[in-house]
Amino acid sequence: MESRTAEVPFSAGWEALVGVASRPEGVFPTFPYEAKVVRMGEKVIARLSVRKFLFKFEFEGVLEFTFNEPHVTYVMKGSRGLLILSFAALEGKLVARASADVPGERMLGKKLAYLAEGAGLSLAKMAESHGIIAARAFGSPRDFIIRNFEPSLLAHVVRYVRLNTGMKSFTLTGENGSERFTVKVKDGIVEKVEYESSSGSSIIEVGRSILEVDGRDFAGIDTRGEYVMKVRD
Repeated sequence: MESRTAEVPFSAGWEALVGVASRPEGVFPTFPYEAKVVRMGEKVIARLSVRKFLFKFEFEGVLEFTFNEPHVTYVMKGSRGLLILSFAALEGKLVARASADVPGERMLGKKLAYLAEGAGLSLAKMAESHGIIAARAFGSPRDFIIRNFEPSLLAHVVRYVRLNTGMKSFTLTGENGSERFTVKVKDGIVEKVEYESSSGSSIIEVGRSILEVDGRDFAGIDTRGEYVMKVRD
């Protein structure tokens, strides 16, 4: 069996990690490559596809997952062999490992390194945002209120919406009566933010993926207080 590992910064706790990882149908589609999970009767099927390399990598298998602090493990068993994605939540970092026994697969090491890095980054970012926003959001994933909102939370709200709605493209609006902002996301890329207040309006061009954006991308927006958030297609 061949394996590759990757490390990414991680600031969330174990409960936030499990809260995200225990929903593979939600977290797999956030990976920065084609990935999804579907339920077929009692079976859970995972499908991955990477077209970054000369020889594309595709894998489909029955998914099983386990949690044993600090480890999260996804095991996929398919007709082509075995693929495992495992994560260890250590102090300040998440160590992701992709391991596979797939006979005849070319450039497997490079593909596993790419799988580990992408899955690790996504799981870390989604868990961090889930841990920050879930306790503050009141309502449904597409219509909720956040109290004590501030600009540094906006990147986390965008990831929270992505994880909980499954939408790669959406428009998020936030209002507090006198101010309003609109975030436009297309195919997983935060394109821009429009901001309106009594003193005028502005547009911030972002152009970064949901996994990459942070508070610095929204630093020019002075959004504070209680905001009503709405998500639409």
